[in-house]
Amino acid sequence: MTDDNSSSGLDRRSFLVLGAAATGAVLVPAAPALAGRISRAEGDVFTLGVASGDPLPHSVILWTRLAPKPLELDGGMGTASATVEWEIATDEAFTQNRLSGSDEATATFGHSVHVDVKGLAPDTWYYFRFKHGSQLSPTGRTRTTPELGSTMSRLVVGQTSCANWQSGHYQLYADLADQEPDYWLALGDYIYEYSNKQYMRPAQTEPTRAIPWKTEPFTIGEYRRQYGLYRSDADLQKLHAVAPYSVIWDDHEVDNNFTAGKSGGDGQKDRIKFLARRAAGFQAFWENHAIRITQPKPKPKSMTIYRQIDWGTLATFLMLDGRQYRSDQPGNNTPNDFGKWVAAMASPKATMLGATQEKWLAQQLQDSTSKWTFIGQQTVFSSVNGSVGLGIPADGLYNYDSWDGYWKPRERLTAAIKSSQVRNPVILTGDFHCNLAFDVLESWPNPKDFPSMAECIKATLTWDRPKVAAELAAGAISSPTFFGEGGIVAAAGPPTLAKTPWAPYGELLNNGYVLHEITPESDRAQFRICQALKPVTTPEGTPRADKTVVIVDGVAGVSEVLDPA
Repeated sequence: MTDDNSSSGLDRRSFLVLGAAATGAVLVPAAPALAGRISRAEGDVFTLGVASGDPLPHSVILWTRLAPKPLELDGGMGTASATVEWEIATDEAFTQNRLSGSDEATATFGHSVHVDVKGLAPDTWYYFRFKHGSQLSPTGRTRTTPELGSTMSRLVVGQTSCANWQSGHYQLYADLADQEPDYWLALGDYIYEYSNKQYMRPAQTEPTRAIPWKTEPFTIGEYRRQYGLYRSDADLQKLHAVAPYSVIWDDHEVDNNFTAGKSGGDGQKDRIKFLARRAAGFQAFWENHAIRITQPKPKPKSMTIYRQIDWGTLATFLMLDGRQYRSDQPGNNTPNDFGKWVAAMASPKATMLGATQEKWLAQQLQDSTSKWTFIGQQTVFSSVNGSVGLGIPADGLYNYDSWDGYWKPRERLTAAIKSSQVRNPVILTGDFHCNLAFDVLESWPNPKDFPSMAECIKATLTWDRPKVAAELAAGAISSPTFFGEGGIVAAAGPPTLAKTPWAPYGELLNNGYVLHEITPESDRAQFRICQALKPVTTPEGTPRADKTVVIVDGVAGVSEVLDPA
């Protein structure tokens, strides 16, 4: 590694991952050292670090993006292309089982680099890095999955979502890196589209970290700049350098609460202009992630991001897209998240995933032979009626943007899970900024089946239906915690969970993520929490273990909730 000359002042040594190199790699001919080239950019081009994602038994996607000035619209690279060399090996010195090559980073795709490295050994740890001119990137660590059909005794997986820049720090990312996961998930809202002071906690008068511009992104350059800011964070770069990940988008990668081709938070009525904005957000998403999908065309009209990642016979991860194809939220008051029960919540025409993805998911569930099948998606799947806690409002309180706003699509997916007889289904959720666990039931109290909302609430208190799966919702990495920020929502949260029989765990006051220890016998999901508004140097801002939710092989739903050791 070279000495750190980064204009951002990040310590390169913090990206080196210690530990013994894995064994069992395929032997390949020794390749020559990375050839020196004349740098086409001034300053450190690797300010955004490195990442790897969507591993396979013999392949993994390696990523970086050249950006000597990441807060400029072009990243400081201008319009010229740049040659970037890469290398990967089973040791940090890059002498064992080494592969190398080069790629062109073009202005068309923001000078991002996506390398699909092939010829790797299954179930093996690797180290990788890039070079441009005389500059070396930080070193990252990645791994391949086991060969299809192979067994695996243990898999450690992080589950993250919702990392608003200006309402908290990223110490939970660093904490996840310290747990040395095999793999981690980003379930949406990796960035937020907001400009400075647009989205903070009620107690904040100033952002935790300022955003240096006063407008939301609408163009590809503006979205690249937004990613440049977020990806400049040292804690996030540390996590990306530790293990491969898989990512899906939610709404804030484009616009709050957007649905298919309709604007959400901005109420952008001109749909042609919104689709241009969505295309910019989609392209920037691909440019800034190590994701195994077809490279989009510039200004893509659509992008297929739902996909499957297998870890031998132990675990399958089905990563979904709950934004691009969904029908509009009920209630006709987007972008409001919450509202009373309305008939449109049970519309048979509603869709969350779109017909094609829904059919694909049902088939993957039917075909799954893994011990554990995880459905990674964005919004809360289980039903939550906020009126249960305090009895108000009298006509119910539901989250229109979650699956509560899409009752029929939820019924179809629940039926698909049940009919497939898939072993150990677990739904993994982001979006809601709360640390939660649910039993996914065959059915929930439907207000249409009761003479009044009061009768529906009464039935909820003793509701008992067969369990179909478990759902685990990760708290936000740094976004406001909803129920921890005061007001009527905060008052309603605890009693609502206490009176919802299918919610065995909820922690509402802290930010958090989920650390899964997956074995053939169980998924032990430890919720790790802190107040991300506070610095990591404070007791409140120091990540710690909260409760562990245990899901046992062959038993639908949550089996046990354990106190921290």
